[in-house]
Order: sequence, then structure tokens, then C-alpha cells
Amino acid sequence: MTTKTLVNWLADSEYNVRRSYLDIIHTAYENVAIIPADPLPDRIKDGQYEISGVVRTGDDERTRGTVDAAPLRIDGCRGNWDAIEELWLAGELTDDEFEDHFIDDVIVEDIGEGTDGWDFPGASYSVEVR
Repeated sequence: MTTKTLVNWLADSEYNVRRSYLDIIHTAYENVAIIPADPLPDRIKDGQYEISGVVRTGDDERTRGTVDAAPLRIDGCRGNWDAIEELWLAGELTDDEFEDHFIDDVIVEDIGEGTDGWDFPGASYSVEVR
């Protein structure tokens, strides 16, 4: 379990954790030193990504990954993962930072800038790494 997972789990207001469990978890993690993350695995940096959900570039907005439309396919090995990995190793990679860098440094490096850049305005997405 990562520190981020633990924090998200404990912060979830819909998840009712008995007070005794919170005390046990707090005691268990109280003196844990934060260890830097391992480098991103090659299977992540070299992966073939299939993104399903609403994708927009310029005026073209459509749902990808349905029976009628293929998912957006990204070749991760063409991307520049340096900024993502730097933030990851420092323990500072947020979801927003990841999304921004993934779009700018991985998607754009693979398939180009698009008319007005790439945007993911949907509420949820499915991402598979092959």
C-alpha cells in the first residue's frame, strides 16, 4: 500500500472505518520513513495505450472505444517521460500533473498537436496498457 493510497482511503467520507481501525493504521504507519519511488517500469514507458471515453481535438469531440469507434491508441515509447518520471521519483506526481504531462509529452509526441491540442472533457475513462 502506498502512502497516497492510504491517505485517499482514510479521507474517503463514504467509507466508514471503525475508530479502532484508524488507531491501528495510524500506529502502524506512524514511524514509517518515506522511501523514494522506484523508476517507472519500461512496460509503462513503452506501453501501447488504448483510451476509451470522450476525446476532443479542436472542434472534433467524440466518444472513443465503443462498438462504433476505436479507442484512441497511443504508442508510449514515442513519448518523453522525463517530466513524469522526475515528479514520480520526487513523490510529487499528482493526477493533474500526470494528465497534463501525458497529453503534452506522450500523446502529442506520438500523434501530433491536433487542431487545438488534445482534451479529455468526459467524466470517466478506461485506459488499457498493452
